[in-house]
Amino acid sequence: MIETLKDLEKLLKVLRKQGVFEFEHGGTKLKLGDLPAEYVEQTDTANVDNPYKNFPQGELTPEQLMFYSSGGVPDQDPTLKVS
Repeated sequence: MIETLKDLEKLLKVLRKQGVFEFEHGGTKLKLGDLPAEYVEQTDTANVDNPYKNFPQGELTPEQLMFYSSGGVPDQDPTLKVS
């Protein structure tokens, strides 16, 4: 049944597809664990400027609450601009 590495690969694919975790045949036992988590490459955040680095400390005014809840960034906060 399993004579080559390709045969083993085909068997493993079928077992995974069917959700089988344990398989025994002719004195050979296979126990399959969960699939490894997919690797996601993280972007380099060191070069990305944080838009909230100047976020005001303390309580916000009602105007600031409305401004920030709608996606405003600190650089554009009208209450922090000095005329």
